[in-house]
Amino acid sequence: MSTSATDSKQKAQTLYKEGTTALSSNDYETSVEKLGEACQLLDSINGELAPENGDAYFAYGRALLQSAIQQNTVLGESGQDSKAADVVPSHSQDPSTAPQSSKFHFEDDAAEQDDEDDEEGEQNQQDDEFETAWDILDIARVIYEKSEDKEVRLKLSDVHLCLADVSVETEKFDNALPDYQKALEIKKECLKEDDRQLAEAYYKYALALEFSTSESDKAESQIKAAIDVFKKRITTLEEQDQGKGKGKAVEEDKNSLSDNNKEIIEIKELMQDLNEKLEELTNQQKTEKEAEALLKSLLGGSSTNASSNNNAQPATVNDLSNLIKRKKRTDEDDKKDESDKKQKQ
Repeated sequence: MSTSATDSKQKAQTLYKEGTTALSSNDYETSVEKLGEACQLLDSINGELAPENGDAYFAYGRALLQSAIQQNTVLGESGQDSKAADVVPSHSQDPSTAPQSSKFHFEDDAAEQDDEDDEEGEQNQQDDEFETAWDILDIARVIYEKSEDKEVRLKLSDVHLCLADVSVETEKFDNALPDYQKALEIKKECLKEDDRQLAEAYYKYALALEFSTSESDKAESQIKAAIDVFKKRITTLEEQDQGKGKGKAVEEDKNSLSDNNKEIIEIKELMQDLNEKLEELTNQQKTEKEAEALLKSLLGGSSTNASSNNNAQPATVNDLSNLIKRKKRTDEDDKKDESDKKQKQ
């Protein structure tokens, strides 16, 4: 390898390290810059979609996603602040110098239109940032899919989680479902049943299902699966404390014991949150089913009544003559009719 190539590789490694450090410190602007440069260098050194480039692209994609989420929040708050600032000057004007009402409304309309245009521009920018994050993460997915190594497969599952997160952040919940499913599929293959990564994946999948267009009824089962993972994790930790982990004698370690107890407390708190979420989903499903049943009942009743009315209507019309009471003729009526006939003749 030439000196130039060695220098380029060393520079790429330095950029990658600096970028991942910035990402860990939530300095997303720096991490995006450093990791973007690292990916360009690695492409030139190893070629596009080379296995050696996967980690850099994955880190770059995560940095872009976090940066987009951060910008989404910041722009939303600044937009509200700018609207509030626009209101204050109009009320602080001297009444004698205030514009006429017609002009005032016109300026308000123009300001509102400007605000709408600004919001639309900001939204388009946010969408572009999320789309870029998606594209980079998808490159990492393509790279990782080439490997059957367990460690790389787990990275691939995390890429699918991030791809799904992009869809959730842009409120494309249905698009998130296949990626969450794939992430869970891989994690269940590679991890133990009590691994907390599974619980996280189940929970994220449940949230996407809750807001999906047609599969919200499946969210409860995923929350239950996450709770089940936590229960198994607690059992494992308790067995370790008792020296029964996997049937082997475990040397008691006070520090380890303390860590296990802390984790158990933490997990129980998370389980409480999950149980509350489960109750919420259960009540929600129950309410929706009751509303659906009521709607069907109402529609069914209306249809039945309408059908009954339609069937009864002809009989009612046919029976109208029977409801008319005819007056009984008298001798005077007969004489009157005879007299009328003679006059006509």
